[in-house]
Amino acid sequence: MDKNRLLLGLKYFLLLLVLVIGLYFRFEDLGGWKARYASLFYLDDRPLFTSYDAFWFARLAKDYQEGLYDFGDRDPFKFVPDNYLTENFTYPLLPMESFLAAGTARLFGISIEKFALYFTPVAAVLFAIPLFVYLNRLGYPLAGLMGGLVGVTSLIYLIRTSIVRFDTDSLNLFFPFTIAFFLWNYFRSSRPLFQALGASVASLLFYWWYSKAHLILVLYAAFLVRLFWERGKKLTSLDWKALGILILPQIWYLWQAPWGLYKQIMGYVINITSSASQRGIFSGFPNVLQSISELQSAPGLKGVAYFCLNHQFLLILGLLGAFLLFIKRFRDLLFLLPYFAIGLLTFRSGNRFAMYLAPFIGMGLGFLLEEVLAQGKGLRPDGSFGNRLLREAVVLGLGVLLGAVVVLSQSKSLAYTAVPKVLAPLARDMEALQEKTPREAWIYTWWDLGYAFQYLSRRPTFIDGGSQGTPKTYFVALSFTTPSQEKAYHVTAFLAEKGLKGLREILEESGKDAEEVVADIVSGKYVQRLSHPVYWVFTPDLPAKFGWIHYFGSWDFKKKKGTFGFVRPVEGCRPAKKNLLACRGMLLDLEKGLVIQGLKALKLKEIVIKKGDVLSRKSLASKGLILEIAQEKGRTYFYLVDEKSFVSNFNQMYILRRYDPRYFQLVWDDFPTMVVYRVREDDNILAGPDR
Repeated sequence: MDKNRLLLGLKYFLLLLVLVIGLYFRFEDLGGWKARYASLFYLDDRPLFTSYDAFWFARLAKDYQEGLYDFGDRDPFKFVPDNYLTENFTYPLLPMESFLAAGTARLFGISIEKFALYFTPVAAVLFAIPLFVYLNRLGYPLAGLMGGLVGVTSLIYLIRTSIVRFDTDSLNLFFPFTIAFFLWNYFRSSRPLFQALGASVASLLFYWWYSKAHLILVLYAAFLVRLFWERGKKLTSLDWKALGILILPQIWYLWQAPWGLYKQIMGYVINITSSASQRGIFSGFPNVLQSISELQSAPGLKGVAYFCLNHQFLLILGLLGAFLLFIKRFRDLLFLLPYFAIGLLTFRSGNRFAMYLAPFIGMGLGFLLEEVLAQGKGLRPDGSFGNRLLREAVVLGLGVLLGAVVVLSQSKSLAYTAVPKVLAPLARDMEALQEKTPREAWIYTWWDLGYAFQYLSRRPTFIDGGSQGTPKTYFVALSFTTPSQEKAYHVTAFLAEKGLKGLREILEESGKDAEEVVADIVSGKYVQRLSHPVYWVFTPDLPAKFGWIHYFGSWDFKKKKGTFGFVRPVEGCRPAKKNLLACRGMLLDLEKGLVIQGLKALKLKEIVIKKGDVLSRKSLASKGLILEIAQEKGRTYFYLVDEKSFVSNFNQMYILRRYDPRYFQLVWDDFPTMVVYRVREDDNILAGPDR
């Protein structure tokens, strides 16, 4: 008995080691943050969020703290003007992490960011506990340990659960594995109703955490399959009680799960491969989801290995082992099968699903090692205590060596450093918008930073990370892409006054297709005086995103595709010789008009220099790239742009600060951190030349 306890203690010590390794992989970033990047990664003493969605959860927490949050009431920050034109944009059930952040921050007098710094990494490694307990009960302790180890060290899961990430992924493995364990244990426990209750409570918490009913539905479906497999058509009274305990507390949200499952399949599996996948009344508008990096499929085994386990041979072994484990213990592992299937979507739909696959790869590796050793002479359990103890001790010992190989293979994960999505200078400017814009101002910018503006600026946005899939995103891209500021004004005025609701009504009532309606909007057919102050805001992250912005903004409704733009910041430039600049990754020959990258040379058509309000231009060739040089506050910034991007409103208004005062008023120029324009609200648009 003492030896049994010793062996069990060893197993849990190794589990603790897995948790510690997972925490180390995450908190190791803090050293670099404080030593090298404190001025960029901290705003005062607040660490800055490393995900876009973190600002959404933080904003809800702040709204709750300030007494603005009221479940079911209009959300004043989201998706203007449609949140005022319809009843569809209301406060959701306060997410669990927002509730925890608001309460903990208030209780201990800390910032929401400081709470997120520690909460996310700690929560992220917890899934290893129910996974180990589950598989250890099945007789595969090493599979459980390796599943946890590969999961907590996988690059994709590390990225999605890093310090200050403050997103739902940190518990999106813990809850499903916990529910699966309770459902499996229902068929083995002497207190099955207690297991059903545990699964039911965990399901409620999971829904509060993630609000995806279909992810709970698939677990319950697996339970029903196992139940009828065991009982046939004759369910016992105990089974009916268990079903009541499971389903009745969830019925208020579970009814919508089939539709949610259908939408997820259509959105992430089918539509992601289509360039123009808007359906119904908005048919023809581009599918913005194709530009989101986390929804791009990993390129074969090499890509999956990069995100899960950075060793292709071990990856193949792990996948093989996982399939064999499911085949051998299908009935017992049925509850994990839906999440294994979600993980396999990595090969098809998006790298974000790799976080679900990584634990199963580890499980497969552990299972294979256990099976190989089980076949060894003298180590096969024969019922005697000594042989079983020896076998398990050898398995765990070799498992430690395998774990060391896994950790060493995860070099990409060890090298990864989480970086805030909004650096301190931009965060400071976002907060300053509270002073530089009226309280009722609406922010008009690209969707990525929509949540950040809502949280830091406390101003509503037209689009954000939860509403970027609508045609409103196309119209923002169109206004940034067109060279006409008059057309951009018409688009902005239409969105500000009529919104998505107005677009839907026009499409339904006019009988025109999307292309015809867009032409009417751009021409000013629906323009009217703005009833709300609207501010265009440009930020330094946008040049890197302008390729896709231009792609959507130049959308050809007949060809169902656009053209990519090109605006590239050129950094680290210093004089090498006369008229020759050595920059990061390239040389700029200003005399010959060449951009030299390795053995490749590209022509420069023109050099444009902005110094204060003076703009000078030097022609070099009939076609080619354009080098823009902006001299601001004692610093010089370089950009390479192509010809079509040069004339875009984005380039003209952000980098060159050239605007038409009839439609826009420059109210704050903190280039390159932030450039802000107020859209004119005059009844009679002021006349005046382009500036």
